[in-house]
Amino acid sequence: MAVQLVMLLHSVLSAGTYLAAKRVLGELSPWEVALARFVLAAACYAALLARRRVRIPRRDLLGLMALGVVAIPLNQGLFQAGLARTTPSHAALLYALTPIFVFLLARWRLGEPSTWTKLAGIALAFAGVVVVLAVRPSGGLGFADGALTGDLLVLLAVVAWAVFAVWGKGYAERYGALVSTGLAVIFGTIVYLPFGLLLSSAEPFRRLSPAGWGSLAYLVLVTSVLSYLLYYWALRRAEASRVAIWSNLQPVLTAPLAWLLLGDPLGAGLLAGGAMVLSGVLLTQRGEALAGAVVAEVRRRYLPPP
Repeated sequence: MAVQLVMLLHSVLSAGTYLAAKRVLGELSPWEVALARFVLAAACYAALLARRRVRIPRRDLLGLMALGVVAIPLNQGLFQAGLARTTPSHAALLYALTPIFVFLLARWRLGEPSTWTKLAGIALAFAGVVVVLAVRPSGGLGFADGALTGDLLVLLAVVAWAVFAVWGKGYAERYGALVSTGLAVIFGTIVYLPFGLLLSSAEPFRRLSPAGWGSLAYLVLVTSVLSYLLYYWALRRAEASRVAIWSNLQPVLTAPLAWLLLGDPLGAGLLAGGAMVLSGVLLTQRGEALAGAVVAEVRRRYLPPP
């Protein structure tokens, strides 16, 4: 029950990430947002880890460094660049595909068996993504506008996050949420730092509005520190796919918030595609139990007792 409550809190906090990022991206470039966000987040983690004494073998240190590259330059670089071109609702919906990629990676790495319900769920979820990508926010059809580029970049960010979750579970179990998450963020920030400095300018920060600073603070303290720690805390105590399923709650929360606060349209394509994505993920995660319940009910009603 504790894991469910933690992931519910994580989903609520993460729903605000898309809106805060979209707000600050109106004043800073994606590279500047990522630079400020993760330099400050890395400083927070360094302060939290200052008095921790944990022995980590060289092999695991290299693994955490690789995870940091996946989490910061790849996941967040793609996310920021994609969100600058698409809507928060689309980005949140695409992140609902996280459990699908987690399942595929876990199957490849751990040899988890496939079932027809899981495969059907994957197909349904990807069909929903195609609907979302094809039906643009304006209501028309097409794959040529800038929003599609943003959607595809966010989709690549989702894949990177799934890698971060699946490969990070072992480190969270061995060293805890703070150490594993903190070191990954610090290492990833160090790798990103020269690129972020090269692609950024100090002038936009001097002109940043109070709302922009508030949005940036949300991304640093709430998303990059608190939400990341909650996610890895849950990963230490539950299966990666069970933790990832909570990503599906984010678009349900983000879409109405984006409509209310930013005026993003809730078009038929988003609603239909969203329903397909969420149904596909639910089928992937819960399909076997559902199929078993249906079979049991059919037997109870229509087949004579042995």
